[in-house]
Amino acid sequence: MTTRELGTAAEASAQVNSHGEAAPAGRGLGWPAPEPDGVFALRAGVALLPGRGFVEDVTVLVEHGRIAAVTPGVPRPETSGIEVVGAPSATLLPGLVDSHVHLSFSGGPDPVADVVGVSDVELGVLAYRNSQVALARGVTTVVDCGARGGVVIKLRDLLEEGALPGPRVLAGGAPITTTAGHCAWLGACADSLDEVVREARRQVGAGADFLKVMLTGGNLTPGSNPSMLQYPPEVVMRLAAEARRLNRVLVAHAHCEEAVALAAQAGIGVVAHGTCRSGNGTGISDETLQGLLAAGTAVDATITVGMLDDPGQTPAGGGARARVRMEMLPVFKSMHRAGVPLLAGTDGGVTSVGHGGVARAVLALHREVGLDLVDALWAGTRNPAAAFGLAETTGSISPGLSADLVLLDGDVRAEPDLLLAPAAVWSRGRLAATAGSLSI
Repeated sequence: MTTRELGTAAEASAQVNSHGEAAPAGRGLGWPAPEPDGVFALRAGVALLPGRGFVEDVTVLVEHGRIAAVTPGVPRPETSGIEVVGAPSATLLPGLVDSHVHLSFSGGPDPVADVVGVSDVELGVLAYRNSQVALARGVTTVVDCGARGGVVIKLRDLLEEGALPGPRVLAGGAPITTTAGHCAWLGACADSLDEVVREARRQVGAGADFLKVMLTGGNLTPGSNPSMLQYPPEVVMRLAAEARRLNRVLVAHAHCEEAVALAAQAGIGVVAHGTCRSGNGTGISDETLQGLLAAGTAVDATITVGMLDDPGQTPAGGGARARVRMEMLPVFKSMHRAGVPLLAGTDGGVTSVGHGGVARAVLALHREVGLDLVDALWAGTRNPAAAFGLAETTGSISPGLSADLVLLDGDVRAEPDLLLAPAAVWSRGRLAATAGSLSI
């Protein structure tokens, strides 16, 4: 049994990726990748395990892209002869899951113009590039919550077939919205109850993994109103029932408290944003909190939208957008204290929000909302996987699951910011990135 350890910064700087480019200096691995269909083991000083939290000195055996065994302590005798990637001071985490992205959105100052003004082919290329950016930052699964023309559904298929390397993608098609409603420019407009149900069926028939509905207006679409419902309650209740019949998770874009409460009443699985803003201010009632708890609805707070420290970016609206974000934090704190599950999605691709920011969302939930580090990490791994029906596929370091793993060069308990710069990322057992540089 041979063991390879994490390399030094100098060793990392000398690495070369699959495109013949030198990896940047910094933390990273000083060894080549095991064969993607081979057998190897990872040993870390601490690992995040389901039901146990942080466990010290763990060995994970990977066989043909899946986790075969998780063993505290030294490698098992049966691993004799298997290469063990040694990282005695490192942290091993499940691959991150971004529960809210728009892969075909640029993340620039005007992402709507960037979508409307280009072809589906160009959007597909941009979506693939953005998926690679996310993967290099430790995001091994992305949930695309809105794209035009089936572009991301096609990308998902190419990734699943192995025609392109990349993260796992769940694609929801275009969000169902009203004529002239939020994101109407993506093309899934439906106004009456019959039209909404028909559109849901059409999207599932076209291959959508889940459905999304715009319960309120949104900030990307001038003229839409984030503080008011776009659909009457009876339409929302019927759509939720149809989603259950079609065996699809329904995501509800909701900014005002009335929409959040309605989503819970309808039994909708995931609320996106959940900011509870209205003309009277921002806040959430105990009644709405209890409704969310009773329904088991998860809230994807997209908490990084409006953060002022996006590298190289300034949020649209500058200080005003940051102030709005600060007004929403008490809502998420109330949700957390009540026991409402929160997810660490990013809304990557919208105005001034880049891709691959799940680590920043996890840290924000930890530091600004009050989740302890373990719960914040589950908000970016296991919980979104469960919310979207992937708990038996990814999201945890458990035997039988896909070997989607992130290695940090140090103890994340002492240095949470290590999340921002993974030393290595494995996707389906394949070494995908080292020190932020793609290896596939």
